[in-house]
Amino acid sequence: MFARVIILFAILFGWAGIPLAEAASDLSGKLTLFAAGREQALFEKAAVKFEKLNPRVRTRFGVTDGAEPLAALADGSADVAVLGRALKPEEKEWAGTVVGWEGIAVMVNASNRVMDVTMKQIADLFEGKAKTWDELGGLEARVSVIHREDGKGVRPYLEQQLNLVGKLVNGKGVVEPDKEAIRMVSGNLNAVSYVNLSTGLGNVNVGVPIRLLSISKVEPEPANVSSGAYPLRRPLVLVTKTPPSPVAKAFIDFMLDKEGQKTVLEEDFVPLLVTK
Repeated sequence: MFARVIILFAILFGWAGIPLAEAASDLSGKLTLFAAGREQALFEKAAVKFEKLNPRVRTRFGVTDGAEPLAALADGSADVAVLGRALKPEEKEWAGTVVGWEGIAVMVNASNRVMDVTMKQIADLFEGKAKTWDELGGLEARVSVIHREDGKGVRPYLEQQLNLVGKLVNGKGVVEPDKEAIRMVSGNLNAVSYVNLSTGLGNVNVGVPIRLLSISKVEPEPANVSSGAYPLRRPLVLVTKTPPSPVAKAFIDFMLDKEGQKTVLEEDFVPLLVTK
């Protein structure tokens, strides 16, 4: 009798084309996410997919204006907070899980002779210490820095990675979003700016006249971002209390699984594992 029940279950949920793992979920509850900036769109999309797999779960996003992610966790207004950095040693009361990466590319005009730079040379460019391109092996022409809007896009993460918070040189323009920075660099032989790596590669691949510089001979490719070989990157970290609630843990597991990682890629971030 038991075997007949198993066979019937397989017919209804397996042979009918419904994966057993997705046939039904008894997970229920509410999940409040704290996400701001570029990553908000990623986790909004992921939340929709997560709800489809878990129809008894309802997700919502907390108010982020002026709020700190870890403060939202502490006061209970968020179950999962998204950080663009690793947790600090003194933040040991929280649990952090990396679910993806964002590469940051240094972008120049395609006609610029400079192909490769070091992290120090990048810092010198954006701090204003390198004033002409011949200092980096290019032509004797003045560097034109195109900066991004303060606190927006990849700018805060570039500042953190290069230890240049509050030190960026006043550039020739301040632009947002990525497409405007790309437009300005593609039309100026001496310009330099920075952009989300996946977005930059997409524009290079369709023939936009920009180049993404390699760093210490490491090419700006997703596989190098995921492996850590490319140094200009920042993590997407999901932070929870310890231990996380069952719903929060299920969401983190979803982000680490195939569909969650696919969503990371779809929103121009880099999944945990990329092969060339």
